[in-house]
Amino acid sequence: MLNVADAELLVKQHLSDTPRADHSRFVAHIMRALAPRFSASTDLWEVVGLCHDLDYFYTHGNWSQHGLVTVAWLGDKIPAEAQHAIAAHDHRTGVQADTLLADMLKAADALAIIDEKLGRTSLRNADRTAPYPALRRLLGDRSYLSDILERYANRHGVPFEDLIDVVARA
Repeated sequence: MLNVADAELLVKQHLSDTPRADHSRFVAHIMRALAPRFSASTDLWEVVGLCHDLDYFYTHGNWSQHGLVTVAWLGDKIPAEAQHAIAAHDHRTGVQADTLLADMLKAADALAIIDEKLGRTSLRNADRTAPYPALRRLLGDRSYLSDILERYANRHGVPFEDLIDVVARA
C-alpha cells in the first residue's frame, strides 16, 4: 500500500507548490483526525486525503474524469475502498459510494473548501445553534458545501463542534 510519505511525494509531483496541494494536505489532516473516531487506519485515511485531487490540473475542464484519473494512476497501490472513495468524491464522475471512507472524504473535502472560502475565524464563529443554515447563508452560491458537510457528518454522528476542533488544530 502507498504510504503517507510516498503520497506526499505524489502531491509534490502532481500539484507542486500550489493552493491545490495545500488543500489536499488540509483534507489529509482532517481525514487523519477523523479516522480514530471510527477505529479506521489513520495512514490510509491520510493517504486518501492527500491523493484525492492528484489529477486536478490534468482533468481541469473535464470534471467527469476528476478522481478517476487518479485511481488509474494509483492502481493497486491503494485498496479498492480507497480507489472507490477517490473516484466518487466529485459527483460529476457519476460514481456513487456510500462507504464510511467515501462519505468522510466528501465531508473533509467540503469542510476544507468552506474553510478556504470563509476563513478559519468565520467558520469557528458560525452560529452553533444552527451551524449548517448559518454556513449556507455565508457561502452564498456555494451553499451546497454546507449540505454535503451536514449530510455526511450527521450520517456518521460527527458533531459540528468536533469538525471545528479538527479545523482549529490545523
